[in-house]
Amino acid sequence: MNSFYSEEELGGLGLKSFGHDVKISRKTSIYNPERIEIGSHVRIDDFCVISACRDGWVRIGSHCYIGAMGFIEATSGFEMEDFTTLAARVTVYGGSDDYSGDYLTNPCVPERFRNVVSGRVTLGAHSIVGTCSVVLPGVTIGKGSAVGAFSLVTASLPPGGIYVGSPARFLKKRTDELFTLGEAARLEMD
Repeated sequence: MNSFYSEEELGGLGLKSFGHDVKISRKTSIYNPERIEIGSHVRIDDFCVISACRDGWVRIGSHCYIGAMGFIEATSGFEMEDFTTLAARVTVYGGSDDYSGDYLTNPCVPERFRNVVSGRVTLGAHSIVGTCSVVLPGVTIGKGSAVGAFSLVTASLPPGGIYVGSPARFLKKRTDELFTLGEAARLEMD
């Protein structure tokens, strides 16, 4: 048995849409698949959790990769544009409880006692988020940007930079060669 779903099995998951050459591990957990769109040439590895919770939605472009144990909680929407990578163990939060002590926390508590901060998360084309990094609600990672391993992304990042740390800070500019390579790969694969 193949460790990835067949095309027929993908059709049975109830996804809103999916392209061709989509490889999703059988060990991936998908919640509210009717609000999840996946492009072509996409791979999602073992033990990932993808949840379009509350009124959220997920849109994964083409030529995208989500490494093992990735976690996407899309409370207000999540988009991975084309040629985007989430390395292993990356966590993306579309919503977060208020930790001030003025409210209760966790989804088992009635909404009126909670203060959930939520926001759409967007990963621009050709961006990559390194292993074990965390992306918080409302963040946009700009086109062509790279986030180093073990980083905490608390605010939006401009295009074309390399960012590292907790919180993630600009390290240096990233080369634009990846855009040329991406177009060559698209022509070869599509």
